[in-house]
Amino acid sequence: EYFRRYYGSLILSFMMAQKSGISEVSAMTTVSSLEIPLIVASAATSAFFCCFLLAPFDAVRIRTVSQPDYADNIFGVVSRMVEEEGLLSLFSTVPVWFVKEIPFNIMKFLVFDTSTDYMYEAFPAAREDILLSLLVSLVGGTLGGIAATIVSNPADVVLSELKKSKTDMTPFEAADRIRERGGIPAFATGMQLRMIFYSLLVSLQFFLYDTIRIGLGVGNDDMKLYLDVLNVALNEKVKQ
Repeated sequence: EYFRRYYGSLILSFMMAQKSGISEVSAMTTVSSLEIPLIVASAATSAFFCCFLLAPFDAVRIRTVSQPDYADNIFGVVSRMVEEEGLLSLFSTVPVWFVKEIPFNIMKFLVFDTSTDYMYEAFPAAREDILLSLLVSLVGGTLGGIAATIVSNPADVVLSELKKSKTDMTPFEAADRIRERGGIPAFATGMQLRMIFYSLLVSLQFFLYDTIRIGLGVGNDDMKLYLDVLNVALNEKVKQ
């Protein structure tokens, strides 16, 4: 949400800076019409940074599973990998995480936001009813989890192959092995189970988020106002 508001404020500032006679109201209307591109850009940005945090943990986990006697503990695994293969070895799976997490995050938020907006338009009473609002979050999260699973499943299959490997296989070698073993359909392996898992996970994420937000008495408009003020403050600080 922060990245979406931030990108929106950047576009608005750029349009107003052009001095082309456009009014602030017109500029804000234009930004509102870019809701889907803003969702895609913000989701991709957040996933991009998360991949660099997830990859080192995954690299250590894969090495621990494939070579149980590699080191006595996790810290030993990290120390030996950095010493023998360099710091970049911890980020060797970043490309696979890009392929998995960026489409996953984009579809999760895109489907959730568009589906919940549609449900709120179809059932306006849900905006005022707490239980209906939480139900909308659950349904939107379930749909988002299913869609996210479909686009990220191939990368998930590659990561699973890396975990099962007993050698120092690269992500690209794992993908080639999967393709040779079962062709393109092999990249859909386990999709049904992942749909169940991720639909439950994503729906629970949004459900808990809305439960906490409602419990604290924070409305959607309050969150948007806070992020707008935060963006303005950060932009002013950067200009100084």
